[in-house]
Amino acid sequence: MQVYSPAYLSGNWTVNDVGLDWNRVFVICFAVFIIFGTHLLLTKTPLGLLIRAVTQNRIMAACLGVKTQRVNMLTFAFGAGLAGLAGAFLSQIGNVGPSLGQDYIVNAFMTVVVGGVGNLMGTVVSALGIGFIDQSLQQVLGSPVEGKILVLVGIILFLQWRPAGIFVTKSRSLEG
Repeated sequence: MQVYSPAYLSGNWTVNDVGLDWNRVFVICFAVFIIFGTHLLLTKTPLGLLIRAVTQNRIMAACLGVKTQRVNMLTFAFGAGLAGLAGAFLSQIGNVGPSLGQDYIVNAFMTVVVGGVGNLMGTVVSALGIGFIDQSLQQVLGSPVEGKILVLVGIILFLQWRPAGIFVTKSRSLEG
């Protein structure tokens, strides 16, 4: 099903022969806003402190009186809300259908793993790096498929070298 953009998002912005549609610029700006908001939620609010505590050590957080089931529920609700917003804004880029997210799910998973699971800044750096490299290789090679294959091979080699990703989550466990 085709979703039509509002009139104020029609048109484009051209910089050095590169045209960006206003709806894509809006999606990018909204993504930056969501990342900033998520960062503030996780670092500046009591809920963020509880989420980080339960993520790092669920048993200790429960021993200190944190209602871990409630934190799980609120975290899931926040994540579901973010997924809903992502779906709504993806409708500005392509057609809406049952397979809307299939083109993005593998790239999203690779981005999170390369950035370091549980690290928001790592995800942002990884997304920008993978996107830049992918688009550059597609332009140089002239084939989107070859560019994606080279990026995937590069990610596999990178994860062989650094399995925890770019930014390793610090913990107090005995493993690391």
